[in-house]
Amino acid sequence: MKMSDSKVKVAVRVRPMNRREIELNTKCILEMEDNQTVLHPPPSNTKGENRKTPKVFAFDYCFWSMDESNVTQYAGQEVVFKCLGEGILENAFQGYNACVFAYGQTGSGKSFSMMGNGDQPGLIPRLCCSLFERVSKEDKSHSFKVEVSYMEIYNEKVRDLLDPKGSRQSLKVREHKVFGPYVDGLSQLAVTNFEDIESLMSEGNKSRTVAATNMNEESSRSHAVFNIIITQTLYDLQSGNSGEKVSKVSLVDLAGSERVSKTGAAGERLKEGSNINKSLTTLGCVISALADQSAGKGKNKFVPYRDSVLTWLLKDNLGGNSKTAMIATVSPAADNYEETLSTLRYADRAKRIVNHAVVNEDPNARIIRELREEVEKLREQLSQAESLKAPELKEKLEESEKLIKEMTLTWEEKLRKTEEIAQERQRQLESMGISLESSGIKVGEDKCFLVNLNADPALNELLVYYLKEHTRVGADTSQDIQLFGIGIQPEHCLLEITGDGDVTLTPIENARTCVNGTMIYSVVHLWHGDRILWGNNHFFRINLPKRKRRDCLKERERDSTKECFSDHDVETGSEASSEQDYNYEFAQMEVMMKTLNNNDPMQNVVQVLEKQYMEEKRTALEEQRMMYERELEQLRQQLSPERHHRSSMDRLSFSTQTAQQKVRLWSEERDELFRQSLAKLREQVVRANALVREANFLSEDMNKLTDYQVTLQIPAANLSANRKRGAIVSEPAIQVRRKGKGIQVWPIEKLENKLVDMRDHYRDWKEKTEEINSKQNNKRGDPFYEAQENHNLIGVANVFLECLFHDVKLHYAVPIISQQGEVAGRLHVELMRVSGAVPERLAGGDDSSENSSESCNYEVMDNNGEIIHMAKKLTCRVKIKKATGLPLNLSNFVFSQYTFWDQCEPTVAPPVVIPDMPSQRNKEVQFTVSFDHCKDYVVHVTEEFLEFIAEGALAIEVWGHRCAGNGQSLWELDAMQAKTRTLQDRWSEVSRRIEMWTSVQELNELGEYTAVELHQAKDVNTGGVFQLRQGHSRRLQVAVKPVLQSGTLPLMVEAILSVSIGCVSVRSTKLQRGLDSYQEEDLNCVRERWSEALMKRREYLDEQIKKIIHKQEKTEDDVEREARLVEQWVGLTEERNAVLVPAPGSGIPGAPAHWTPPPGVEAHIPVLFLDLNADDLTMNEHLTGPHASGVNSILPKEHGSQFFYLPIIRHSDQEVLAVCSWDSSIHDSVHLNRITPPNERIYLILKATVQLSHPASMELVIRKRIAVNVYNKQSFTQSLKRRMSLKNVLYSCGVLYEIVSNIPKVTEWRAVIVGTIIFILLHFYYHSFAEMY
Repeated sequence: MKMSDSKVKVAVRVRPMNRREIELNTKCILEMEDNQTVLHPPPSNTKGENRKTPKVFAFDYCFWSMDESNVTQYAGQEVVFKCLGEGILENAFQGYNACVFAYGQTGSGKSFSMMGNGDQPGLIPRLCCSLFERVSKEDKSHSFKVEVSYMEIYNEKVRDLLDPKGSRQSLKVREHKVFGPYVDGLSQLAVTNFEDIESLMSEGNKSRTVAATNMNEESSRSHAVFNIIITQTLYDLQSGNSGEKVSKVSLVDLAGSERVSKTGAAGERLKEGSNINKSLTTLGCVISALADQSAGKGKNKFVPYRDSVLTWLLKDNLGGNSKTAMIATVSPAADNYEETLSTLRYADRAKRIVNHAVVNEDPNARIIRELREEVEKLREQLSQAESLKAPELKEKLEESEKLIKEMTLTWEEKLRKTEEIAQERQRQLESMGISLESSGIKVGEDKCFLVNLNADPALNELLVYYLKEHTRVGADTSQDIQLFGIGIQPEHCLLEITGDGDVTLTPIENARTCVNGTMIYSVVHLWHGDRILWGNNHFFRINLPKRKRRDCLKERERDSTKECFSDHDVETGSEASSEQDYNYEFAQMEVMMKTLNNNDPMQNVVQVLEKQYMEEKRTALEEQRMMYERELEQLRQQLSPERHHRSSMDRLSFSTQTAQQKVRLWSEERDELFRQSLAKLREQVVRANALVREANFLSEDMNKLTDYQVTLQIPAANLSANRKRGAIVSEPAIQVRRKGKGIQVWPIEKLENKLVDMRDHYRDWKEKTEEINSKQNNKRGDPFYEAQENHNLIGVANVFLECLFHDVKLHYAVPIISQQGEVAGRLHVELMRVSGAVPERLAGGDDSSENSSESCNYEVMDNNGEIIHMAKKLTCRVKIKKATGLPLNLSNFVFSQYTFWDQCEPTVAPPVVIPDMPSQRNKEVQFTVSFDHCKDYVVHVTEEFLEFIAEGALAIEVWGHRCAGNGQSLWELDAMQAKTRTLQDRWSEVSRRIEMWTSVQELNELGEYTAVELHQAKDVNTGGVFQLRQGHSRRLQVAVKPVLQSGTLPLMVEAILSVSIGCVSVRSTKLQRGLDSYQEEDLNCVRERWSEALMKRREYLDEQIKKIIHKQEKTEDDVEREARLVEQWVGLTEERNAVLVPAPGSGIPGAPAHWTPPPGVEAHIPVLFLDLNADDLTMNEHLTGPHASGVNSILPKEHGSQFFYLPIIRHSDQEVLAVCSWDSSIHDSVHLNRITPPNERIYLILKATVQLSHPASMELVIRKRIAVNVYNKQSFTQSLKRRMSLKNVLYSCGVLYEIVSNIPKVTEWRAVIVGTIIFILLHFYYHSFAEMY
């Protein structure tokens, strides 16, 4: 027995750029030289991305099919066949098994390489043609018998493409100890020439197209396996003996690999329970295991052949008895970098596999002998076990007998069987109206016919349906053209040809029919090249030679349809039926775009986004222009006019021109990026709508009471502050609603996977009884709705790492941003540098590698006295304490996770659970989850790490579950409480409290300034009365600081700029009420602005409600939308009332005091309104100088009073505090110069101007009213009493202010989504502009 060990031969082929890539001007990232392939990293704007080095791979063959003009390097179909096909054919004739499989992403040229087209036949046609050419040249001592089989593996099910019944039912894969893995019932047809094979492949592809179209299956996600079995009989004319060699050639076109190569897709898709990628994933595992075995890493390593149907059937071809070749097809485009890299790595592993091929001499006789022996043995066992009733033995016996019968068929019987199957297949195609002539639409150009459109080029334009005078279309067997699948009625429509060649289409009632993308309900005239959609996925193009349009109409229609699909009625059509312009993608996009433009709310979102973007861009450019003008004016003022005046002015004018050029270029780049992003978003919306439409069809037909809609959400990757530039902020998602159940949101990929199982359910439901269906549903689960829901992403908290440059501890309540762009709670995080040092960033942003490398290393002397450069290390500590304010519906089983810098696996922070402690029902407690997570990370201080912490953030994901674990959720509280909580959270985001404390100091007997006492009094609302001695020198001390846990507005007070005092007034304790620091000027302004915002929103809701009310026929969606709009309308009224008359303790500015203030603190909390821009928290122009915030927030009795600025003696380094000198005689007030009577209170107002750095760099004026009592020297009795009660004496009083930065935005799903997209795009817009300089 001849044996040969050989490695798998691997070839890589790069295809030309497609039209889309050429239009986008995509760069080529591949180079090939001899047997080497070099993959260059794609160009990127993100820092650090361009440091990726090119990756070099070596293969047996590298085929450069990118550029046909490069004659010396270009590899066409003939070159591919000579390098791979001829060797495979030679091995087959020597008696070895052989295999070629094509691997690569969809659209990379797999099918073209394997099948080719009419002008350029691929590997399979050339190999079959060469096979029979060689057979015809052999002498009489050689005879050949050739048999073929053709199957498709889709979703782990095998279909026979050559048997008329095989395309409808799946076949079982069995493994026999003699025969090995095989497909039970797979047709193996005898052929005598190349024309027979060509005919079988054509009809097999037609069967594949019909089956795929009926169930809307993507052929790019199925594997096609074409087997050729060659039996050679060698005769020895002298001795009269004969011998046989049997070789099997497997030609495999694998599914598109991008389904598993994209990051995270494989795990996610397999987790969803779909088998669609199981074969490719298992194939990768098999190749890796075999590559390790060949390298000697794991001799006994388990190879998981049986984990998928594909690898089980190809067991011999991978590491077994076969000579195998692999052709990996790749795209040269930069935007396919990840998929190309994955394919090249896959191929690189495959080339290390070693096969052990054996010449198959006289195998048939041996197999038949072994099968007969096994049959006798089984019959004996069965007779002995008859009394025990062993069904498995009986099944094995039947299986072996069936195999013997097939093996012992004569060649004539096999030919007769092939002919019978061919006739049955042709009858079936004819009954469906499909032409039996050769594939394509080149046949009968003068006739009227329909041709199918398919996403797979190999199946596109394959089915031809000739039209009669009256052609009926439908699912019933009586129809002339039989179509099956979703949305096809038994009688669907009627096509009629009149005497003058006019063709009309008449749809039957409730039968979905679209012509050129527009739904039609009555008779319509068809023109040559019109696109027709029947049901959900049956796309056709019609050929009407007598109904061609005039050339001018043709050109106008083609040009305008490409630009906009929505401006034409159904009468617009194409001229030529065979032109590539009107392929499947065009027809599908046409339907989707017209549907979107008609009534889809997502289209409105995109239009609003476009409009707001243009408006925001105009505002941004205007602001940038004004900023440049201000900076240039400051430069002019700083320059000395005496020196270099002319050259300075020249420089200024030149810099102005340069700045304007940069602004223009920047604007053009941003515009182009936005257009590309918007185009991509539109494509995604179209794709999502196509999936949703099919899912709704299936759900409605099977009465699943489940509805699918397209919505927008921000993916988790884009919520991270480290996201790549140019990424789409929002993406379509699928909202799943089932009657009586909660709403679920699925990503598009999840619905794609679910649809595969939905189609299987639908097919079984159509073919089987209800009883069997209910049993299967219970076993497999319901793909239409997830009963066992997984964790949901609450949001992402971004902790910026810039604090690691400083030796400080960052403790902040980081906002958790949800996928709807809202704040979904706060994550309390601590971040600090435990040990190590970080080099300071160089001024001017100099980040040259030389400086960075010097600062990131230190020198150490080793044992030999040589100096070694060691990388500096840094220890960072991350603490996650708790999450507060989480949404009610996701507050169960909360956990957080993050990936720190170069860690491979994410770190999970579980919540703190105390089993013995009873669960608290307090609604406030339910919103808080404790983590108590602390972890130290040791990192090497590299240039990349420094760049990362300078601009990057630690993105912490927070996840939660809807279910509390006992079937019911603890969050089912009163709806009004939830609304109040939401309103409070929104106000909390724009507000923060600060406290102002003041004390009075006087000289004591030792000559030192000490604080005077503050006595409490019931009639005084300022916190107490300062006791001042008559005639003493005094000082005032003022301190200002933000209040912790009082709101989430980032508020920082830098310094106290000035202090003034005045407005001396006297109040009678018996006749008049006491005064305090409360005023409502700003509060009234806040309420007025809030009411205006709500009224605008209310007007919009009124308009939308009226539109729905005036509709004559309302759909279910209209009724539901109307209910939601009315609910929002009522909610706005409640919100308005909640702000105008806030409930005590509601957390809304102006709410009545609902607390017991600490001693010395005023009970009422006044409001100060900063009136900042809501989008970027910048200061409005009118809030500078004398019009700074708080200037006009005057207190009662203050108007017209005189104030005196006090000289500041000193500031504190530890806190924002100022000490001022105060001479009370400057007031020239009789009340301060005499002893205060017992029934009087003296009040003064203290004003402090402070500098804020956050939320904006601005000045703020805050006031504190104080009460004083002037007395003479204390008596001995009074002094003794004071000493005895020293422990209760106060020395300072304070007031709390509610600082409101801006009005919170009104909630409504569309406004939130669009606002979020605009905000993040503009944030990116401004950030890019700043970086440019």
